[in-house]
Amino acid sequence: MEGRRAALVSVINQKEDNGLEELGLLAQTAGYLPVAEMVQKRDKPDRAYYIGTGKIAELKELCQKMEVDIVIFNNDISGIQFKNLEDSLGIDVIDRSTLILEIFALHATSNEGKLQVELARKKYSLPRVLGQGLVLSRQGGGGAGGGGARRGGGEQQLELDRRTIREEIRELEQKIEKLTAERRLRRERRRKNRIKVVSIVGYTNAGKSTLMNYLTKAGVLEEDKLFATLDPVSRKMWLAPQKEFIIVDTVGFISRLPHEFIKAFQSTLEETKYADLIIHVVDSSSKNMLKEYNVVMDVLKTIGAENVPVITVMNKSDKQTVDIEALPCKDQYVIISAKTGKGIEQLKQRISLMLFGEEISW
Repeated sequence: MEGRRAALVSVINQKEDNGLEELGLLAQTAGYLPVAEMVQKRDKPDRAYYIGTGKIAELKELCQKMEVDIVIFNNDISGIQFKNLEDSLGIDVIDRSTLILEIFALHATSNEGKLQVELARKKYSLPRVLGQGLVLSRQGGGGAGGGGARRGGGEQQLELDRRTIREEIRELEQKIEKLTAERRLRRERRRKNRIKVVSIVGYTNAGKSTLMNYLTKAGVLEEDKLFATLDPVSRKMWLAPQKEFIIVDTVGFISRLPHEFIKAFQSTLEETKYADLIIHVVDSSSKNMLKEYNVVMDVLKTIGAENVPVITVMNKSDKQTVDIEALPCKDQYVIISAKTGKGIEQLKQRISLMLFGEEISW
């Protein structure tokens, strides 16, 4: 897959940003090489091709000219649209959600992470298999001599595919439920032992892993890529005598996160829901800072963590002077650089105050 030449396509309305900058970063993270772009503005996607039928020939010509191997849409494509596009273009086509799931599959290392990724992929693929039903049901022969129409071979295969995927989904959910039960027991033990938990969240590539490493020397992979780390990492952190807690680094969030992802990773994300404190890491050097901030807050609300106390950490201050007026959170914020260590002591004091009701004293 690495080095496959990709064309990025986005269908937007008049008010939307085309989103190709982030899609390009996602593509590179998955090992693709973006070499061409196409944007179409229209109020509604085409039912057969998503992109307008008049754009198909233009896209095919662009792909041939740039020697493109795969087309990546910044939209979610249905099963029949996939088939029509690949038939017309003669090359592979994937959409944004498929791309994100590919990245998850590349970066999941733990057993639970791999199971969650596979569950998300199965749940995402099921409606797309169902969406091809009309095409598949027309395959195969007609009626057999006076006995009326018989079921097409394509329709039989469709039902087999449906049944297989649903059985696989059930098996994966059962395995994840066992791991969820173990996670629940660990959480209950921490609660009985009065061990506090701090969860680090943030938009992907905001610098969560860098902050985790600076605070705990956790050795988490740090890369300037989206979703460089996927599996959550937990470490003990000691601020002062009687001020110990567990700090958890979670997977990064992203705009238009596939619903299947949130469902599949529910047990992992629940760690944030039951945390005593959330550290929300924001990339203060990003031109989309406010949008990324709001995406994370929306996900926290989705998983039921909107009432957990939050410290907003404005990271990467070494790259840009943070405009205080632009801060999304005017009260509980700290300006830091997880790379240089600037502001880390202030952050520790804020954590101590919010977790234990007093600042660190020696």
